[in-house]
Amino acid sequence: MIITLGIVVLVVVVILPILLFGGTHLYRAFRLRQNDPDDIQTVRMGSDGLVEFTGTAAELDGTVTGKYSEQECLAYAWEYHDRDAGSTGDNRESNYHMEDRGTEGEPFQLRDETGTVAVDPTGANIYAKEDEWKNRERIHKERRIEADDRLHIYGHKQTLVERQEGLGTESTYVGSNTHGMGKLGKIRTRPHMTVGHLLGISSDLHITAGDESDAIKRFGVIGAFFTALGLIQFVVAGLAIFASL
Repeated sequence: MIITLGIVVLVVVVILPILLFGGTHLYRAFRLRQNDPDDIQTVRMGSDGLVEFTGTAAELDGTVTGKYSEQECLAYAWEYHDRDAGSTGDNRESNYHMEDRGTEGEPFQLRDETGTVAVDPTGANIYAKEDEWKNRERIHKERRIEADDRLHIYGHKQTLVERQEGLGTESTYVGSNTHGMGKLGKIRTRPHMTVGHLLGISSDLHITAGDESDAIKRFGVIGAFFTALGLIQFVVAGLAIFASL
């Protein structure tokens, strides 16, 4: 009975959140596939809320320097992995573990044939070509967004009440609603994304280098991975409960 109760708790606390996280990404992939991106004029003229659009990136009010590449860019995501203690194998990634990650960037513009709109990349999930620097002790990774990149944006349009640093004279921008919240605050706001909050990959702003199809593939791959992981764990838990009866 105690074993069964423990397995049930594991399902509720661990497996169900994994399935919800994976399912949310699969739903996003399906939603993007069903709807075409808006043009930027439609984004600007519409009401605040979740928007999807594509365009070409351009500098708005400055750039940043990549943490590892030291190249000028509009925004970048970085992470580093430390080698596992006691690992004596080769330099395969399985011998390393994630130690820290983050994003940096300045607000930039996205433009198409209908106009421009500002994007604040603070706290975004950035998907772009990845550069990697590896040695025996550590792996550094960096994904950069640069001027003239073709981008797909999936985030929240917001209207400025007062001028904000880095956004110049822009009266609206697209960004994250949850950046600046602690993990507990994010879990309260979006409990179905708990696994992502704990892993640091739960932003509500997604910037993808490429077009809509690239964003769909990214959401689909992440969703399929976590959904499959959750289903496998669910089956194992079910078999364990059956064996304990």
